[in-house]
Amino acid sequence: MRHENRQDPVLETLVITANHHDIKVNLLLTVNGVLVSGTMISAKEYLMECGKRFEKNEDDETKLLSQKFYEASKGTGDHKSAAYVHLKNVQIKGNQVPSSSYWRCRIDDVSGFVIGN
Repeated sequence: MRHENRQDPVLETLVITANHHDIKVNLLLTVNGVLVSGTMISAKEYLMECGKRFEKNEDDETKLLSQKFYEASKGTGDHKSAAYVHLKNVQIKGNQVPSSSYWRCRIDDVSGFVIGN
Protein backbone atom coordinates (compact mmCIF):
# COMPACT_ATOMS: atom_id res chain seq x y z
CA MET A 1 0.00 0.00 0.00
CA ARG A 2 1.35 3.37 -1.03
CA HIS A 3 1.18 6.35 1.30
CA GLU A 4 0.16 9.75 -0.03
CA ASN A 5 2.89 12.38 -0.42
CA ARG A 6 5.66 9.95 0.49
CA GLN A 7 8.59 10.53 -1.80
CA ASP A 8 12.05 9.11 -1.41
CA PRO A 9 14.19 11.67 0.45
CA VAL A 10 17.37 10.45 -1.27
CA LEU A 11 15.89 10.93 -4.75
CA GLU A 12 14.50 14.30 -3.70
CA THR A 13 17.98 15.34 -2.52
CA LEU A 14 19.47 14.29 -5.88
CA VAL A 15 16.84 16.36 -7.71
CA ILE A 16 17.37 19.39 -5.47
CA THR A 17 21.12 19.14 -6.05
CA ALA A 18 20.61 18.87 -9.83
CA ASN A 19 18.31 21.88 -9.76
CA HIS A 20 20.69 23.98 -7.67
CA HIS A 21 24.03 23.02 -9.22
CA ASP A 22 22.88 22.00 -12.71
CA ILE A 23 24.54 18.58 -12.41
CA LYS A 24 23.60 15.64 -14.60
CA VAL A 25 23.25 12.09 -13.23
CA ASN A 26 22.32 8.92 -15.10
CA LEU A 27 19.32 7.23 -13.47
CA LEU A 28 17.21 4.13 -13.92
CA LEU A 29 13.77 4.67 -12.36
CA THR A 30 10.91 2.29 -11.65
CA VAL A 31 7.60 4.10 -12.21
CA ASN A 32 4.38 2.09 -11.86
CA GLY A 33 6.33 -1.07 -12.67
CA VAL A 34 7.93 0.40 -15.82
CA LEU A 35 11.69 0.95 -16.15
CA VAL A 36 12.67 4.44 -17.32
CA SER A 37 16.30 5.44 -17.87
CA GLY A 38 17.94 8.72 -18.81
CA THR A 39 20.11 11.55 -17.62
CA MET A 40 18.64 13.65 -14.81
CA ILE A 41 18.74 17.37 -15.57
CA SER A 42 17.66 20.51 -13.76
CA ALA A 43 14.10 21.82 -13.96
CA LYS A 44 15.49 24.94 -15.61
CA GLU A 45 17.18 22.96 -18.40
CA TYR A 46 14.01 20.92 -18.92
CA LEU A 47 11.84 24.05 -19.26
CA MET A 48 14.37 25.76 -21.55
CA GLU A 49 14.44 22.72 -23.84
CA CYS A 50 10.63 22.65 -23.96
CA GLY A 51 10.70 26.32 -24.91
CA LYS A 52 13.18 25.63 -27.73
CA ARG A 53 10.98 22.89 -29.16
CA PHE A 54 7.92 25.13 -29.42
CA GLU A 55 9.96 28.13 -30.57
CA LYS A 56 10.60 26.51 -33.96
CA ASN A 57 6.93 26.64 -34.99
CA GLU A 58 5.53 29.53 -36.98
CA ASP A 59 2.10 30.09 -35.42
CA ASP A 60 1.58 32.72 -32.72
CA GLU A 61 -0.02 30.36 -30.18
CA THR A 62 2.96 28.02 -30.24
CA LYS A 63 5.42 30.90 -29.95
CA LEU A 64 3.45 32.13 -26.92
CA LEU A 65 3.73 28.65 -25.39
CA SER A 66 7.48 28.74 -26.00
CA GLN A 67 7.66 32.10 -24.22
CA LYS A 68 5.72 30.68 -21.24
CA PHE A 69 8.24 27.83 -20.90
CA TYR A 70 11.12 30.34 -20.93
CA GLU A 71 9.39 32.47 -18.29
CA ALA A 72 8.77 29.39 -16.12
CA SER A 73 12.46 28.45 -16.34
CA LYS A 74 13.33 31.75 -14.64
CA GLY A 75 11.18 30.80 -11.63
CA THR A 76 12.99 27.58 -10.74
CA GLY A 77 15.04 29.18 -7.97
CA ASP A 78 13.54 27.43 -4.91
CA HIS A 79 16.06 24.71 -4.07
CA LYS A 80 14.58 23.64 -0.73
CA SER A 81 12.20 21.02 -2.11
CA ALA A 82 11.37 19.23 -5.34
CA ALA A 83 8.27 17.46 -6.64
CA TYR A 84 9.43 16.39 -10.12
CA VAL A 85 12.41 14.61 -11.63
CA HIS A 86 13.43 15.63 -15.17
CA LEU A 87 15.33 13.37 -17.59
CA LYS A 88 16.78 13.72 -21.06
CA ASN A 89 17.80 10.99 -23.52
CA VAL A 90 14.98 8.88 -22.10
CA GLN A 91 14.48 5.20 -22.74
CA ILE A 92 11.33 3.46 -21.55
CA LYS A 93 11.57 -0.32 -21.50
CA GLY A 94 9.28 -1.78 -24.12
CA ASN A 95 8.52 1.56 -25.82
CA GLN A 96 10.18 3.32 -28.72
CA VAL A 97 11.06 6.84 -27.57
CA PRO A 98 13.33 9.15 -29.61
CA SER A 99 16.72 9.46 -27.89
CA SER A 100 16.36 13.24 -27.76
CA SER A 101 13.20 12.98 -25.67
CA TYR A 102 12.74 14.89 -22.44
CA TRP A 103 10.63 13.43 -19.62
CA ARG A 104 9.09 14.70 -16.38
CA CYS A 105 7.70 12.58 -13.54
CA ARG A 106 6.45 13.19 -10.01
CA ILE A 107 9.05 12.01 -7.53
CA ASP A 108 6.36 10.32 -5.44
CA ASP A 109 5.48 8.11 -8.45
CA VAL A 110 8.99 6.60 -8.38
CA SER A 111 9.10 3.35 -6.42
CA GLY A 112 12.80 2.65 -6.89
CA PHE A 113 15.91 3.91 -8.66
CA VAL A 114 19.50 3.09 -9.58
CA ILE A 115 22.20 5.73 -9.89
CA GLY A 116 24.52 5.28 -12.86
CA ASN A 117 24.36 3.43 -16.17
